[in-house]
Amino acid sequence: MTSAQPQQTTPPAGRPARARGRLRALGLLALVGLPALGLGELAMHVHFSERAPAFDAWREVKAPLAAMRQPGDLVVVAPAWADPAARRALGDELMPLRDAARPDESRYAAAVEISVLGQRAEELAGFREEARQEHGRFVLRRLVNPSPARVVYDFVDHVAPASADVRVTDPPAACRWNPRARIAAGGLGGHPTFPAERFECPGGPFFNVGVTVIADEEFRPRRCIWSHPPRDGEIVTRFRDVPLGSVIRGHAGMYWIIERERRGAPVTLSVRVNGETVGEATHADGDGWAAFEFPLAAHAGAASAEVELAVRSADYTHRHYCFEADTR
Repeated sequence: MTSAQPQQTTPPAGRPARARGRLRALGLLALVGLPALGLGELAMHVHFSERAPAFDAWREVKAPLAAMRQPGDLVVVAPAWADPAARRALGDELMPLRDAARPDESRYAAAVEISVLGQRAEELAGFREEARQEHGRFVLRRLVNPSPARVVYDFVDHVAPASADVRVTDPPAACRWNPRARIAAGGLGGHPTFPAERFECPGGPFFNVGVTVIADEEFRPRRCIWSHPPRDGEIVTRFRDVPLGSVIRGHAGMYWIIERERRGAPVTLSVRVNGETVGEATHADGDGWAAFEFPLAAHAGAASAEVELAVRSADYTHRHYCFEADTR
């Protein structure tokens, strides 16, 4: 009886070919997949680098900003639409309303720019970079103004009985100072906020003089003196004992939601020094936050003067007029 011979197993003829095909497929997948993975990571990097920081992330720059900022420095956020997030995190000490709703940047000797997303503040283009720091997604730059204006007297800072009084001219009447008036805000599409401290004139709540904030044509805040013209005559704010520079300079505008309709009558601001008219600025709907400047000629440099800023319009309907002025 012969012993059984072990059987030899031979793989099917097609198996090695299929194995080699799978290896080639895996190789191709690796060649295609690795670059795709890299592209995906790059796309995620771009996405997050172009995404604005979360509200709470702004607190990361509070300490370094406080260390870089010097007294009197303006703080500017780039891009401008991120300004509310910055003010929420940084507070009034670093970004007071007077600065956040400034008329322009000309009076500031220096500014600290907080930049995200690689943006720059166009209004600081003429400033010279003095220092720079990076903190995560934030870049801080301290910038110096090569020629800051020297403001001698800011009229917006002196709307109070110690320095000013207000009257209407037709019929003549004095406007009463109320330090505890009811604060009134018009809400979305309504009038700007009427502050608690204001001069109240005859004719209703719109006829008052006080410091408020309007939104200009770019919806940036502008701190100014609310001065709605009366039906007839002028509403006149008189400032006493004003030291003068060489010009009276300022800006005027209306709440943009009203002004953008371009349906209202022009409003004229007359500036008088010791009874003499030194200039008039007429604002038409659509002008936006518009600048004016009047040379003071023989009045320039006076140690004390009486300055009147008078507002009138041929049609007082919806004339949400507000102005700021200084002498420099």
